[in-house]
Amino acid sequence: MRGNSLPGQQLWSAYGRWKALTSLRRSQEASHIFQQRLCFSCSSKLSHNPDRQARENRVQLPDTPCRTRFAPSPTGYLHLGSLRTALFNYLLARATGGQFVLRIEDTDQSRLVPDAESKLYEDLKWAGLSWDEGPDVNGPFGPYRQSERLPLYHQHAAELLAEGKAYRCFCTPEALEEHKRIANAAGQPTLYPGTCSHISPAESEERAHKGEKFAIRFRSAKTPTAVRDIVYNHFRKKEFEDDYIIIKRDGFPTYHFANVVDDKHMEITHVIRGAEWLISTPKHVELYNAFGWAPPQFGHLGLLVDENRQKLSKRHSGVSMTWYQEHGILPQTLLNFVALLGWRGRDAAATGGAKKKSGPNGDVMSLDEMVDIFNLKFSKGDIIVSLSKLSFLQTQHLKLLPQTLPSNPSLLADLQTRHITPFMDFLSSVESLRSRSPSPEFPSSLGLHLLGDRIPNPRIFSAPYVADLVQIILKSQAHLAKSTTNPPTTPEGNLVPCEHNHPRTPPAFFPLRYLYWTLSPSALRSSLETSCIDISTVTVNSQPCSLSQAVDWLIGELKGISEEEWTKEYISLFLAQRKEAIGFKEGEKVTRNTWKICRWAVLAGEEGLTVPLSMEVLGKEETVRRLEAAGEVAKEGGGGDGGDAFAAGVVGEGALGAAGAGTGKGGEVEAGSWTDVLPDIEMGDIILEMEKKKNDCVRRKRDGKSQKGRGELVGSAWSWRCKASVCHRRQYSVSCINK
Repeated sequence: MRGNSLPGQQLWSAYGRWKALTSLRRSQEASHIFQQRLCFSCSSKLSHNPDRQARENRVQLPDTPCRTRFAPSPTGYLHLGSLRTALFNYLLARATGGQFVLRIEDTDQSRLVPDAESKLYEDLKWAGLSWDEGPDVNGPFGPYRQSERLPLYHQHAAELLAEGKAYRCFCTPEALEEHKRIANAAGQPTLYPGTCSHISPAESEERAHKGEKFAIRFRSAKTPTAVRDIVYNHFRKKEFEDDYIIIKRDGFPTYHFANVVDDKHMEITHVIRGAEWLISTPKHVELYNAFGWAPPQFGHLGLLVDENRQKLSKRHSGVSMTWYQEHGILPQTLLNFVALLGWRGRDAAATGGAKKKSGPNGDVMSLDEMVDIFNLKFSKGDIIVSLSKLSFLQTQHLKLLPQTLPSNPSLLADLQTRHITPFMDFLSSVESLRSRSPSPEFPSSLGLHLLGDRIPNPRIFSAPYVADLVQIILKSQAHLAKSTTNPPTTPEGNLVPCEHNHPRTPPAFFPLRYLYWTLSPSALRSSLETSCIDISTVTVNSQPCSLSQAVDWLIGELKGISEEEWTKEYISLFLAQRKEAIGFKEGEKVTRNTWKICRWAVLAGEEGLTVPLSMEVLGKEETVRRLEAAGEVAKEGGGGDGGDAFAAGVVGEGALGAAGAGTGKGGEVEAGSWTDVLPDIEMGDIILEMEKKKNDCVRRKRDGKSQKGRGELVGSAWSWRCKASVCHRRQYSVSCINK
């Protein structure tokens, strides 16, 4: 052992003290780190983070009312990005009890679109946004159209000239373009070379007095100007600004100059706009500094891009307001969709939940709810616009329509003009065509042979059911994922066909047709086949019976409801209590579904309004009459095994058979004979091998895969080889061929 070595006991004692000190130090360091992390996660005051605190301060709403503005140029129409800018400025003003100003920046006279300004007002009002001051509203800081404020701009430009902060530029546009061409070819910056910056004030005045045309340029600082931003915090360009033009040769101000002067004189406190303007903001701040004015607070929103992260072009379907209007998107849906493009909303800490964005119903928010929870928490970076979210929001807002529509007369008027009236006109034109001749030539795709007499004054178009009507019309449009408009008619009232001799049929025609016309026996027969109701296995309260007996039992039950009780709420409760009364036996198992019988008998199985609501709309008398007619059709099958003969004959009299392409049992369908049924879906013959299993309903999918928009193959299981074709209800009706 070396002489300086410690004895074993002392060594272990020293090691123990060292380990204890080390553990204590590590514990203290860990505690400090934990405290810092705790500060980030729960905003505890255990430690202070200046950057986080500064960020929180920036995104909080001011305690004083904000004045915001939306300042579009009428060189084009309102689009998705500009609507987002308008919405966030509107929300900030309303959330703080301030004012929202609409200002028209029409200084670029050469590019004005004649109807752009009027269309702008129309689109903003359609979306549900209003303004406190604007060209069409009196205000204390008008006029609100820049072309009417020229003396104010010239006054301030003269101030800058007098102080030497601006100068006249006599360079011609041709000379400036030549300079840019040469500089570009040499790989040099194309900044203005300062040709006129050294002209003395006296010479400048003299040349201007002689009538020589000039522009006015601002003398920019030779060091880049820093900008404070709500979203990006600090922003500074690497290079200094050019001596840019503030008054053009035609006497009109440039955007950069006019918007600064207007924002100051209109007392704008906050400017929320797209991130593409962040690069120009140093110019604006320099002008504020030159005048000795305090700039407003700026907030620049992330750029809207497509799923390939390319800037949205005019060809993108989701850019134009017209696209949303024509596709039946509700204004509240669109505003909700736009609000989620870069706005983070209320976070989990504020709501006590896990959602990052939240109104009372999560991401689904009305305009008033957006105002209530608004803050300045905007996302940095590009914002991907995906229309898949739009479909979800549309569905949710359609559900809320019965509550929102009565208090929104402007929305009701718009829906009436855009959707309800064209749909009613289409139905009227169809009825006019039907009544013109005992056997008119109908487009087979409409299945008009399934319609009975027209119902006098259909209640579906009355005031209590407007919201339900609109829901079906807009849902149908969304389902087909394409816009359909009212088809044109000839002066005689005939429908004008489009390609393949098919009219542009509103998608809602099919789910709503039996609320405008009565049911024909053919419709009930066809629906009975495609619904796969096996009429030989019907039970009522677990007792075997025929289908007609089940319908008679249902009629007896419904007749006990009084006229006063005949409402969707009472009918829904009534049927729910009897939902298992009617069943269909499948081997040892009984499938109970009273609702299925009701939808078949009342609506021929058509999907659309709920069964209770449809029964309320039709009224008790018409509902019972339809059930009685359904009972008569059911008796044609004879009940029991006699149902086979009935079911076998149904197909030839169904929607497709009556169209002239099928001949029922034994009639083969030629390839392509159904091509006039539905031009929007690719047609094709589909061969089904049906197992010989009497009265069993078989469903198979083409090639074993689900075909979007094609539904499932539906047919009775006979010992036949069958060909199926698509019908308008997107189910497969079957024409059987004897082997």
